Amino acid sequence: MNKIELKPNHKRSFSSSMYLLEKLTEEIRDELTAGKPLRMQTIKKDLSEEKKKAVLLAVDDIKQEIARMAEKYQLTPQEMVESHFLNSRKSKAWEILNDSLSKRMSGFGEFPAEMAGSFDADIEHLLKLVSKL
Repeated sequence: MNKIELKPNHKRSFSSSMYLLEKLTEEIRDELTAGKPLRMQTIKKDLSEEKKKAVLLAVDDIKQEIARMAEKYQLTPQEMVESHFLNSRKSKAWEILNDSLSKRMSGFGEFPAEMAGSFDADIEHLLKLVSKL
């Protein structure tokens, strides 16, 4: 196979695209095989076993193609230290929760003042739990 050297800016962008595609396909595989239950999402199972098998085969094909392209274009896998991974997820959770405080929800209409105290206290409690991660 002829290897192609992309310009650094194109290589970074394409590496990120392949990373995200790989994450998405693994999410599909996880849902079709294990289906970890979530409180805030339910997935109604409506795929036949035949369709699931076809999708899983397609996921395998995509993974193989990602590997082939990673080699061809000499893509560098993202490397992350476990603690950095954890901190990045904590930061994202913190951002999401802070954007959920009553004062930040004004773009969706005025938040009822009589509910704000209790609501914000619940968000603050979640923030404290996230800080323990």
